[in-house]
Amino acid sequence: MTTISFKAEDNFKQKIDSLAKYKGITTSAYIKLILTKEMNGELAELTANGLTVAEELEILAGDSDNQLEGPFKSAKSLMKALKK
Repeated sequence: MTTISFKAEDNFKQKIDSLAKYKGITTSAYIKLILTKEMNGELAELTANGLTVAEELEILAGDSDNQLEGPFKSAKSLMKALKK
């Protein structure tokens, strides 16, 4: 696990502390909850090519030894290969 820190105004810190306390969790857990929810929403967004951001990131980070080879006869055959 790693630590992320940022600077915030005092009134922002007080508000986020109050919300966390209201929910019965620590401020750290509340911030992680908010960031995780936002990140998952962005990863689920569709890009111009019809893939989700998560799928595109997975392809970009993929193993170079396991690259797809084309040409593909159709977009359907490409999508099938991408899901393997």
